Amino acid sequence: MAAPPRASRPLVGCVQGTWNARVSARVGDHMSDDTLHLSVLDLATREYGQSNTEALQGSIDMAVHAEKLGYERFWVAEHHGMPGITSSAPAVLLSAVGAATSTIRIGSGGVMLPNHAPLVIAEQFGTLRALYGDRVDLGLGRAPGTDGATAMALRRTDRLDVDDFPDRLADLIGFFTGMSSDNPLSGIRAVPGYGDVPEFWLLGSSGYSAQVAGALGVSFAFAHHFASDNTEAALALYRDSFRPSRFRQTPNALIGVQVVTDEDPAVVDEQSAPGMISFIRMRQGAKPEPVSMDEARAYEFNDLERRFIAARTERQAYGTADQVADKINALVESTGANGVIVAPGAAQARYRHQALDVVAGLHAAGRLVRAGASAGASASASV
Repeated sequence: MAAPPRASRPLVGCVQGTWNARVSARVGDHMSDDTLHLSVLDLATREYGQSNTEALQGSIDMAVHAEKLGYERFWVAEHHGMPGITSSAPAVLLSAVGAATSTIRIGSGGVMLPNHAPLVIAEQFGTLRALYGDRVDLGLGRAPGTDGATAMALRRTDRLDVDDFPDRLADLIGFFTGMSSDNPLSGIRAVPGYGDVPEFWLLGSSGYSAQVAGALGVSFAFAHHFASDNTEAALALYRDSFRPSRFRQTPNALIGVQVVTDEDPAVVDEQSAPGMISFIRMRQGAKPEPVSMDEARAYEFNDLERRFIAARTERQAYGTADQVADKINALVESTGANGVIVAPGAAQARYRHQALDVVAGLHAAGRLVRAGASAGASASASV
């Protein structure tokens, strides 16, 4: 039965009131020091010739590998209707990842809130919390994570706007923490979920998401790995907008960085080519199947495509280990980010694992640091 109609509520007022009043005092500031924190974002990529089963097992294997290397968190994204990406059900995949690991934080990067009933998300992540405890993150986004037709199939409506995002977010939090008595859903609790609040993150690629995350006093992850033009401005807006909450007392931001690395530049080019071809085809409106290595080797990029690739890779971490270190350090310095979430972009699994190896090795050697991040962070946002 549909919930009774209600007036739309201001985002910050309705959500922060619930948040500050009811979030458990035990929720603390993770990542609140000056260390550069490393995480992994995975899409459960299906390589050419692979089955969905093999792709999903590859995601689990990557999580196990990341845990061994000391990464702090492993997130999976939500995408729909894309033949080369099998992470369409983050909570289900995270349950398998949680069972295969023991220490690394696991979470969604992210669940697209407009695609789901908030109560379902609360129950799913409440279940994950019941199974895997405090190492569960809930990252939330506003985008559909797919094309318009697939989004309509997910939502059973052709309304693809996100005007009700404030209400959905407030309800989701309320299912974990309890709601005010004037909310028509106040008698409903997530089971599992109620009283067991996950670490919340807002994800985004725009100033709006950054401002909302700051106003709510929650952690923010910026999708620099596919929207790199406004990263510095978005993180500055997040810090300027930040209001301490029971959830966090200080700003906390991650940036996604795509990494393809090898000491042989030819390998970097070869491993990045299938993904670039797929990305170009998606921008043209296609839903491309995975590109084989043979097709990628034979593909002739035109001048426009070469310029697009050059612009896309300029702000990511492609190249040798030294080049990866330089790129990541430059981004951390310019943005003031607390951490980097590595999005391995190679076509083949062994090179995606190699990206994690190289970044972890650079970090262990003290070559990835936050010292100097003050260029991107204001004094009020120091952590």
